[in-house]
Amino acid sequence: MSRTLLAQRLRQLERLGLVNRIAGDPGRSGHYELTDAGNALSPIVWAIGHWAAEWVFGEPTDADCDGLSLIWRLHQRVIPSKLPDSRTVVHVVLTGTNGAEGWLELEPAGASVCRDDQGHDVDLELEADMVHMHRWLAGLAPFRELVANDHVRFAGPARLARAFPTWFYPTPFADDLRRAKRRQRSLSVAS
Repeated sequence: MSRTLLAQRLRQLERLGLVNRIAGDPGRSGHYELTDAGNALSPIVWAIGHWAAEWVFGEPTDADCDGLSLIWRLHQRVIPSKLPDSRTVVHVVLTGTNGAEGWLELEPAGASVCRDDQGHDVDLELEADMVHMHRWLAGLAPFRELVANDHVRFAGPARLARAFPTWFYPTPFADDLRRAKRRQRSLSVAS
């Protein structure tokens, strides 16, 4: 989503009373918080998400995947308590249609992501097929399967490569997606 479109949507949500803009300190950007009305919508939005994951979405296709969005989602799904004790920079290269590259900067306090090389020493390089990484992050494929089938390759210390998949949690819709996949498989077997 472009910054312009995001700003328009946030202003609309603010006008509707669903979010409040909280000003940042001088020189820092602000952020948005849900209002009571926005919080009241939360269970409805989650329910729609669970329904859509089970009944609408299927296996990701090239058209469904965008490399920069996937790298952004990785940074959003970090489990801070699982991260290494010191700053760790991971250079992520996603191959395939709509592939991208980015740098994850992981610290015990959380993560940041950059599209451009900031010149930091890279601790781990990850090259992966984007569709398969999307499947893993969606909870449709175990990471070990990606490694075994050469959909993911690492350059760097083996301890970091082994730990990498433990630093992230899958989508909260993983169970719904897996249930849909099982149903689709049973329908194709019955046909």
